[in-house]
Amino acid sequence: MISIRSKIGERGQVVIPKPIREMFDLKAGGEVSFKVEDDKIIIEAKKGEDILEDYLSEIEKKEEPEDIDWDDKYYRQLGD
Repeated sequence: MISIRSKIGERGQVVIPKPIREMFDLKAGGEVSFKVEDDKIIIEAKKGEDILEDYLSEIEKKEEPEDIDWDDKYYRQLGD
C-alpha cells in the first residue's frame, strides 16, 4: 500500500501526487469518481469503458419497431 499526504487547498481542491498519477496514467482532463464507504473516501480512475458507458447512457433510447423481420433484413444483405 502506498500512502502519500496532500493538503486541501482553499477551494477544497486536492492534488493527486505525481507517483499515483503516473501509476494510474491519470492525465489533465481525465475523470475520477468519488465514493464514501464508512469513514473512507475512495477515488477511482474512470476507465475508457466507464466513460463510454456514461456517454451511451445519456443518449435517448428509442423503442425498437416490432414489425420488422431483422433476420430477413440481415440475410438480404448477404445476397443469394
